[in-house]
Amino acid sequence: MAKRPPRKKKLIGKGEEIVLLTETIIEDRKINLNKEKIKKDILMSDIGLGLNEIHCGDTCETMGKLKDGSIDLILTSPPYLASIRKDNHKYPGAKDKIKDNQSVEDYLDWMSEVFQQYERVLKDDGVIAFNFSYTTFNPSLPYDLINRVFQDTGLRIYDTLSWKKRSAVPLSGHPNRMTRIVEMVYIFAKTPDFKANKIVKSVSKTGQKYFTAYYNFLEAKNNDGKVEGHEATFSSEFAEYFIDLYTKEGEIVLDNFVGTGTTPYAAAKMDRKYIGIDLVEDYCEYSRDRVSKLYKSENPDQ
Repeated sequence: MAKRPPRKKKLIGKGEEIVLLTETIIEDRKINLNKEKIKKDILMSDIGLGLNEIHCGDTCETMGKLKDGSIDLILTSPPYLASIRKDNHKYPGAKDKIKDNQSVEDYLDWMSEVFQQYERVLKDDGVIAFNFSYTTFNPSLPYDLINRVFQDTGLRIYDTLSWKKRSAVPLSGHPNRMTRIVEMVYIFAKTPDFKANKIVKSVSKTGQKYFTAYYNFLEAKNNDGKVEGHEATFSSEFAEYFIDLYTKEGEIVLDNFVGTGTTPYAAAKMDRKYIGIDLVEDYCEYSRDRVSKLYKSENPDQ
């Protein structure tokens, strides 16, 4: 049998060497860019708490770990002091932990501590979108709370939005109260020069600028679906409105009463960084799982 002639080694010409060298340089640059991105993310996350995480613990103690002036937007809705009746607790899965049936004075003391933390961690041009409503038992509570915030902090209200839900609180059987179809969102900030993403649409002959319209009336779903053990949630449709208006991609959104994770979910969808805080471990786990499923649905190969 004749022997097979030896294979010739493939020689790389100068042109091919240049191509290989160029590809190597490009790959090196990609690696360096990735390293720079990682460094940047590490620097951005050096604010006292991990970014894109749900932190379980007391809200004031946990916020106390954040560095001053580190948050772009606080979007949240606290307990409304609505669980006065023992047979109608709004957080049946966490009756022993949620502060929602204390005295008005104790509640206001607690919320004052919360807002003092807000003032500390918020950037100078940041925004607090604070969803708060009243109850049949204490319709004056929102005004008591706002007055207390004004007394104890330098924060002020610069806008107010009415959120119309798809379904109303069933007060139609009450002899003299209106049925509540709307809840309020109070826009707090440190100065009137807070940032917003409104785009200039036109300029008049006199130089007056006209911007995209963001109305102070929002129709959005009540929630993204009922969650067992938690009867006080808002919808991602609702959250996206404020995230779009008051933040840009890569900025940080905090929800310190994160509940079922709607704010982190909406923030992640919109390429913002988020920090969630909640006292109840079951809610924290639910929120983590919810955002994790979002990431998996967007990156099925990972």
